[in-house]
Parts: sequence; C-alpha cells; structure tokens
Amino acid sequence: MKQVLTFIFCTLSITMRAQADMTYSHTDYSITYPSGWTLDTSGQIAAATFLYSPLENAKDEFSENINILTQNLAGRHIDLAAYKTITEQQISKMAANGKLLSSRIEKKADGDRYFVEYTMTMNGNELHIKSLCYIKRETAYLVTFTSKLDTFNKYNQTGSAILESFKVR
Repeated sequence: MKQVLTFIFCTLSITMRAQADMTYSHTDYSITYPSGWTLDTSGQIAAATFLYSPLENAKDEFSENINILTQNLAGRHIDLAAYKTITEQQISKMAANGKLLSSRIEKKADGDRYFVEYTMTMNGNELHIKSLCYIKRETAYLVTFTSKLDTFNKYNQTGSAILESFKVR
C-alpha cells in the first residue's frame, strides 16, 4: 500500500509540475519555465528575453533570473572553442571577484554547446552564474541563470531545469 501511495504521489507531483510550466516560443528558440516566474520580452534591457523568479518576501530585493542574449557572429569566425576562451578571459579580467568553477564544451544529441559556471560580485551582490551557449547560423545563443550565492542551492534545480529546456530551432 505504501508503494502505491508513493507512486500516486509522485505521479501527481509530476503531473502538477508539468501543468504549472509555461513555454515561451521565439522565432529562433524556445524555453520552458515555472508559471510563477515572470516573462519579460520588452527588450528594455540588453537581453532579448528575461525570466524572473518571484520575490520570497517583502525584504527580498533580488529575483533569481534567466536571461537570453543573442549575438551576431557573422564574419567573425567564432566557434564554441573560441567563445570558451573569450568567456574565460572575460571572467578572469572583468568580473569583480570572478571565480571560474567549470568551463567545458559538451556534446549533446541536438548539437554541441558551451557550459560555464562561475561566481562574481556585482552591485554588492555575490552571484552564482551558470550559462549555456549554442552557436548556430553564425549567431551565439546565450542562456544564463543568475542567483545570489546564498540562495543558489535553493534555486539551482529550477534554474538548471530552465536552462536545460532551452532549445535553438
């Protein structure tokens, strides 16, 4: 009986989670995110698309977020290996208190991608950042999850799931 109840609970949890997800489809990509997060495609900030987590309480001043940037690489002859090198240099030279945690090119069924994870300080916030970069049709598609260092463990599973849901068409 206990196993049946566990199975039913897990099935209901998965079903409820699937129903709670939203998908944003752009001409070039799509991404799936929890319905409680806010989608911003206004373009008022440099990123083409932003997703913001809900604030935890009245004192919370930072929304964990996902942003999607596209960069035209036409004529620059930049592949994932070059993008990896450039990113590593930028983190070490330009990010305040930048610490590279992981940097690698990954082979996936739908194509290669570059993964980078690092910490840095920005505007007094200690941040933990994970990014995926895809290069297709001479365009870099960069999707990034940003969390405060002290809340990273709380948001990592959700942020990582959103990153993994990103698909370039």
